[in-house]
Amino acid sequence: MNRPRLVAGALFLAGHLFALGCSAPKPEPEIASSASQSGYAERYPAELQATATSLSDREDIAKRTADQFQGYPDQLKEPDWKVVVDVIEQADAAGRSYDYVERVRAVDGAVAFFNDNKEDLTRKVSGAAQYVVKQKGCDVDVTGATSHALAEGVERQLEKYVRDRNEAHRRIDRHRASLGKENAAALEKQADAVSFTSYLVHIDMVEHKLRLRRMLEEIEAIKVSIDEAIAAERAFQSSGKRTDEERKASDARIEELGRSKAMLDSSATQAKQIDEAMDERIAAAQKTYSEAFDALRATLRKNAGLPVEPRDD
Repeated sequence: MNRPRLVAGALFLAGHLFALGCSAPKPEPEIASSASQSGYAERYPAELQATATSLSDREDIAKRTADQFQGYPDQLKEPDWKVVVDVIEQADAAGRSYDYVERVRAVDGAVAFFNDNKEDLTRKVSGAAQYVVKQKGCDVDVTGATSHALAEGVERQLEKYVRDRNEAHRRIDRHRASLGKENAAALEKQADAVSFTSYLVHIDMVEHKLRLRRMLEEIEAIKVSIDEAIAAERAFQSSGKRTDEERKASDARIEELGRSKAMLDSSATQAKQIDEAMDERIAAAQKTYSEAFDALRATLRKNAGLPVEPRDD
């Protein structure tokens, strides 16, 4: 047998098998695109635009918070600096951990729900409170106070909910007595800020990028879905007897779909422009955070009499 051909064939087969065996598996579960669904297609242009432009909000929050790190040591009054070092290092790590990330995602969903339904929720709670006050024979409007109390109560509970998944707060709880009330309170806020900023630049902004790119891949399918949805509404109106209410509702859906179609191209163009620079912007945000955190960590470790060692990223 021709030896060169045998060797070449063996190498080809080995390479082919290697490629088959080592190709990156698709992530599980595979979530199907919603581009074929008319409701998603209708919302798509506005959501694409919001997804693209909200990157700036995340950058601003991360930068503003990181800029404040340098003042953290001065906010504490003669604490055990070794405890402070431990808390801040744990806060940084927590921001990139599954436990914290999953809890923040849950809170984001809760906040979105509350904000979208705030008026209805406030109206119902205020109505119930007003009824109780009236039953007590009092003639006073409690709507404003109830609204404020509801919003404040939700915010405090969500803050507690997130802290429960942040290892830094377990360290604060362990040393709360020795830290003292003021130091513990200040350190809680600092840990919150460090964890959330770490989460923003390392997790949230990256997921944001992936979401934007996934949405950009759906543009052509969205165009088809909008056209099909409009055609389906017109077919619905012309088939059989339709009540005035049905026609009116269908016309409203057609109008909304038309508005979405009109803004689709401009939203896509803007999103593509933002996507082109997204990797660089994320890298810059991570660099800004890393430099600010490293400077804070160095100061804290110096105060604690500890060597300034590189972080384990």
